[in-house]
Amino acid sequence: MELKKWYEKNKAAICLSILSTVVFIVITGCIFVPSLFYDQWIWKYYWGPIVSDAAGHSASWNGVYANEGYTLVSEITYGIILITALYAIYKLLEKLKITIDWRFCLALMPYILFGPVTRVLEDADYFNEPFVYWFISPLIYLQIAAYALGFLIIGYYLEKLSRKKSHKTILIYLFSIFVFVDICHTIVWLLGANYGTYIINPLIFCILSFFAFVPVLYRFLKQKILTVNTVIFSGGLLILLPSLYLIGRWIAGYQWGPTNGVRFDVFVLISGLTALIATAVYLVSRKYKDNEKIAVYKKPLNISMIVGHMIDGLTSYVSIYDPLKMGLPLYIEKHPASNILMETWPPLFPIVKFLLIIAVIYIFDILYKEELKNYRTLANLLKIGILILGLSPGLRDLLRVTMGV
Repeated sequence: MELKKWYEKNKAAICLSILSTVVFIVITGCIFVPSLFYDQWIWKYYWGPIVSDAAGHSASWNGVYANEGYTLVSEITYGIILITALYAIYKLLEKLKITIDWRFCLALMPYILFGPVTRVLEDADYFNEPFVYWFISPLIYLQIAAYALGFLIIGYYLEKLSRKKSHKTILIYLFSIFVFVDICHTIVWLLGANYGTYIINPLIFCILSFFAFVPVLYRFLKQKILTVNTVIFSGGLLILLPSLYLIGRWIAGYQWGPTNGVRFDVFVLISGLTALIATAVYLVSRKYKDNEKIAVYKKPLNISMIVGHMIDGLTSYVSIYDPLKMGLPLYIEKHPASNILMETWPPLFPIVKFLLIIAVIYIFDILYKEELKNYRTLANLLKIGILILGLSPGLRDLLRVTMGV
């Protein structure tokens, strides 16, 4: 008991000490035994695959070759980091008393979309070195986490400050942050820093920035309040809209790299089928709203999970097998599990994904509803994670097919 109390009292210091020790060992090893620590470990399993992904082929350093993609060692490492990060985020949100529900998920949506959108830009060879490395996993996820946590903290303190100061003052504070970002982009443009093939004109960037600020402005003018979720959402739009602008330019005809042709018809097809499935689920669950086991499927977060995984499943099926004979270029499936399902019967992959999400919702909201009653925050956080696992790769694949890259 004494040991447990001591641990609880010094938990933060213990975690910091362990992290510092690991970092010290790695840095020391890279300095004194670089061939073992850097060449055969850091380069081979972590940094090498990122460089290889950016180059589009295997890369070598001091005779050690690395290929794009994850290795068993990197997957275990990233898995441990992900679990630790999710727990830390959960505890942070719990401490800040931020409710994790559909509104919070909606606030995070620009960040969720930012990942696949910028990955497609990387696939289209938009980014130049060394900036391109920041848009390859896992660095892209660290970047997204930094943006999201940054605006979450800003939103939390601005909402807290709004109890002491006028809402107009708080609005000016937030607007100043957006203007600061605009100024930074303008300086980068004036200096001629070529982070990408096409640098967005500062005037256009300012217009996009204004549209990102509109949700905050609308909430303030209509309800005279400023919430954490609104700040997070607008902050996400600030980083997402420029990327969507570049995607739009490509689809409109300004293509800075090779393409198999823009296939907007595929985008409409997948979006239409996904909307049809989601609408059908919603209408059925609404019709049987008195049946608790069916009614739960019309909840926005549950519908979102279905949408995310249907985009993934349908895009893989349509782009690989081209069932409607649309003349699509050859795509392949890299994940063994989904490949086995489609080789058994091509439509099986989207069908299995749909049934799995239906089962997940049933487990969370029906089977273990009472057990999870006191852990609703954690359950919703896991649901958002499941949404990301489907929407992120699905949207990336859909945009790749649409752009022909």
